[in-house]
Amino acid sequence: NSSEILKELFPEVHPSSNVGKKHGGLILVASLLHKPPNLGGLCRTCEIFGVAEIVISSSKILDEKEFKSLSVTAEKWVKITEVKLDGLKEYLLMMRKRGHTLVGVEQTAQSKCVTSYNFPLKTVLVLGNERE
Repeated sequence: NSSEILKELFPEVHPSSNVGKKHGGLILVASLLHKPPNLGGLCRTCEIFGVAEIVISSSKILDEKEFKSLSVTAEKWVKITEVKLDGLKEYLLMMRKRGHTLVGVEQTAQSKCVTSYNFPLKTVLVLGNERE
């Protein structure tokens, strides 16, 4: 299977080789996202890029078939924290007090290109709402 081939060719980047190792300082807040396929794909992407933590509004999503089919077990390798919408503001203020820079990501007329932003080591990246 392709996973075994990749593991054999690139053992240093296989998720199991990262267990217990320190990740980067990026925390991705996805509490405003609710669609299982989007969150599953996002979780997989976070695993690949070494995101330290993902924040979601409900841990129940982790058991959904659509989430699991796209996350490809990434939830085993990335720390996932539940922060419900009614506690999101308090969570973000707490993270700011702990020295994290808060960065909002949403596509608007005044948006700046994220690729030109120099992210501080301790960053909380907050994703905007999904389109319906």
